[in-house]
Amino acid sequence: MRTTERQIRDHEPSVDEMRYDLAEQEAMNMSTEEIINLLLYGSEGLDAVPAIEIKDEWNNMFGEN
Repeated sequence: MRTTERQIRDHEPSVDEMRYDLAEQEAMNMSTEEIINLLLYGSEGLDAVPAIEIKDEWNNMFGEN
């Protein structure tokens, strides 16, 4: 099993680190077909998503329940 950046971090993440965590999680779960579609059609990057939305999504995915 791969160790993620989030797992080895010893501090509260910055918004940029949250963006990376979300991208890393999505990348680990992508199928070959999804990667091909991404390469063919592109995507809007997480760097264009407002910080508040990144924080909300990060907390939904990784925050304590």
